[in-house]
Amino acid sequence: MPPFDNSTFAYPVPEPILTAFDDVWTGLGQPGDWWSGAERIAIAGVARRAESRSHGEQIPTLAELDSTPNPVISPLATEIAHRVTAEPGRITPEWGHEAVRLLGPGRYAELVAVIVLLVPVDRMCTLLGRPLEELPTPEDGVPSERIPSGLGDGGAFVPWAVDGWVGPNVARALSYVPGDNRRRMELVSAMYADSDEFVSLMWDHRSLSRPQVELLAARTSSLNECFY
Repeated sequence: MPPFDNSTFAYPVPEPILTAFDDVWTGLGQPGDWWSGAERIAIAGVARRAESRSHGEQIPTLAELDSTPNPVISPLATEIAHRVTAEPGRITPEWGHEAVRLLGPGRYAELVAVIVLLVPVDRMCTLLGRPLEELPTPEDGVPSERIPSGLGDGGAFVPWAVDGWVGPNVARALSYVPGDNRRRMELVSAMYADSDEFVSLMWDHRSLSRPQVELLAARTSSLNECFY
């Protein structure tokens, strides 16, 4: 049985969402483009434990953190994963550029991708009263370290798709890691809207209307200090 079968929820969940969740879980422990399966699961573990630190609590600078794995990912990667997950309001352009310089653009993009894939799945399980799914067992293998063609500078922290790109920036934000970006956009399509639904002002494929969905989205963005 897939991990996100409807029988594991107390409330019915649309099948496209369950399929997208299963796809996320299948890829989570596999070697990525820049992190091994074990490293990806370690990043996911940091994200699950991350909580915002209190005001006045000492926060290390990235330059003073060790980049040696301890035991699976380094203190540097751990701090970056913690901030991306729990303290996005503390991410400044200076911090972002330093994180990319120290990790490398591919490793930074994939670290963010793992978190972006994990969090909506975990949040929905929590909201529906379902226990969090156990993280998958890491698979053997090494990262491909492939850099996709057609990337360039577009004003983001990392290079993204520029050659012939037509579409919103949010859809190409993680194009440095195309496999994870595909899974992310499948989540968007399943949990929000695909390209055809997005341009429609009236929805009849969900229990909530389009205005209700957008109101929730705007409030969530405000609480998360997302100004996109």
